[in-house]
Amino acid sequence: VNDELYTDLANMLDESAKDDSITAVVLTGSGKYFSSGADLTDAKSSFLPDEDGNSRDTLNKPAGQFMMAMFRFPKVLVAAVNGPAVGIAVTLLLHCDLVYCTPRVTLWAPFTRLALVPEFCSSVTFVERMGLPKANEMLLLGQKIDAATIERYNLCSAIINDSEDHHRGDPFHPQSIASIVCNKIEKNLLSLPLASETAGIFISLMRRRRQKYLEGVCKEELVKLDERFDRGDCLEAALKLNFGKSKL
Repeated sequence: VNDELYTDLANMLDESAKDDSITAVVLTGSGKYFSSGADLTDAKSSFLPDEDGNSRDTLNKPAGQFMMAMFRFPKVLVAAVNGPAVGIAVTLLLHCDLVYCTPRVTLWAPFTRLALVPEFCSSVTFVERMGLPKANEMLLLGQKIDAATIERYNLCSAIINDSEDHHRGDPFHPQSIASIVCNKIEKNLLSLPLASETAGIFISLMRRRRQKYLEGVCKEELVKLDERFDRGDCLEAALKLNFGKSKL
């Protein structure tokens, strides 16, 4: 994930929110991964504090703007997780209304490895969803979990068996998890009378009342993240772990 993709996703959500022909948005990946994590081939440029000497101000950078766009999105937001997910690709799942995973999915939030902080409200959402001990296994100890554990931890709606041998990572193939999920939403929601209006009411009642609270949590986490970047903690950790040669 890079700044260009964050900006594209934020713009897509804002434009979809204004489009009356759209009731739901499905997020998925192409190829083998839902998201393989941030590209850290140049650790120095990824983790250096801002050159002007001011605080990093992540909230007003593309990553922060993407997070705010997800909070304010007023329609059904679905994740069709086709493969392994890392970092923000994991924490964003807690802000989706429906989450479906293939048996190949693993989730990994290795924030402690890079001297980061829990982000995208994971300091709250993980604890609420799975309890403190399990949340800390993922966040504090950086435990990677498989599909069976994801379902047991209540992080997805269901595990869906797609046919990877047939679609080979093409999200538009009729047997991909994205297509299966889209058909499920069409059959069970979008085909109903007044589906768009009904969905909007449900989302407003189930999600919007927590929006301001979660925005506040997210901003608090980002302030702590900026402090670590500004001190050089994240750069030091990345260089010591030799992340300059690979992705997460």
